[in-house]
Amino acid sequence: MVLAPLFLLLSAIVHPGFKTDEAELLASAAGSLDAWYLAEILVLISIVLALPATLGLMHMLRERHVAAGHVGGGLALIGLLAYTGVTAIQFVVWQMAQPQLERGQMVSLLQGVNDATGIFIPFYLCTFAFALGIVVLAWGLAAARAIGPLMAGCIGLGAVLLSVAFATALTWLLIVAAALLLVGVGSTGLMV
Repeated sequence: MVLAPLFLLLSAIVHPGFKTDEAELLASAAGSLDAWYLAEILVLISIVLALPATLGLMHMLRERHVAAGHVGGGLALIGLLAYTGVTAIQFVVWQMAQPQLERGQMVSLLQGVNDATGIFIPFYLCTFAFALGIVVLAWGLAAARAIGPLMAGCIGLGAVLLSVAFATALTWLLIVAAALLLVGVGSTGLMV
């Protein structure tokens, strides 16, 4: 519960910058290939660590507010799977940004990938399930008095801001979201 948001925060700090425009995104990746790769590795580690952290939050609701634990945990896990897909796409972006590849073709390919409904729905849109699931878990934990309302607020707000940060490509907002998750989920983990 401490390490997952910590690795996410480190990733956000290291990342050379997200962009919504494909040409700018590839230029950002090409400008710092090593930092891009390191950031994506850190995100992947964060996702792997977020799986047991989510299960831990669900486990805290095993006696009271069980439905919130099941619904919230299920949605959060679906969102984590979607984030894994998005991270895989970001590894492909890292490869597409290699200097020996023709940039115009790579931009066209990335635009095709990002505009495909078959990619947008299961990966990009489903990441919002994580935020919804974590908000439900945070509400359940606060309602069950398993954690304080301030910690629950940090967890819920951090998850929502995380989704907004990825959707809008705002690195500073990603840092804020990761910090809120670190405070909320990290303090919950230390408490447990």
